[in-house]
Amino acid sequence: MTNRLGGPLVGALVGLAAAALGAVFLTGGGFDARVLGIAAGSVLVTAAVAFAAGRSIAAPAAKAAALNPPPFAPPAGTGAVSGAIPVGQLADSARAAQNTTDRTVLVETCIWMRDRATSPALAQHLDGAFAKVGVNPVDATGQRFDPAVHEAGSTVAARGPADEGIIARTEQIGYTDRGRIVRHPIVTVYRGQGVRA
Repeated sequence: MTNRLGGPLVGALVGLAAAALGAVFLTGGGFDARVLGIAAGSVLVTAAVAFAAGRSIAAPAAKAAALNPPPFAPPAGTGAVSGAIPVGQLADSARAAQNTTDRTVLVETCIWMRDRATSPALAQHLDGAFAKVGVNPVDATGQRFDPAVHEAGSTVAARGPADEGIIARTEQIGYTDRGRIVRHPIVTVYRGQGVRA
């Protein structure tokens, strides 16, 4: 085991500086060597003990990580770990599922806020934020009605046979999050004799 002078020395210097400041401020603005000596003594004793023990005051966590790698890390120079699924990977899957759930809740909350935004500036800000994170509005006007993608809110008489089953207008815009439907658009569908929405 090698002695590392850097950690105890830096700790002692910082402690001495703090002790000097304490000596000035504790004595009402004047310098008192007795207060400095008492404060500096404990700092020097701690540094001496750390030096004698061969330990550095700084970065004990980094040393511990280097000496004890995580149990799920593969040995250096080898391929993937075989055997049971490491606990760390199970935790990563659970964390990813929780992150997806949390994201969905946040996106749905922001959509709820967007629906109620009375300020054009707030609505524009939310729309810009949606675009940055992959949340896109779905306006289905003019598309063929698909109950798996659209929610029929009402119907209106078709202007002709070609309009049957086509969405006349979107009553409430839907949203997708990275291609996954978060909220189905609520639509008004043209309905003729043979089509029911």
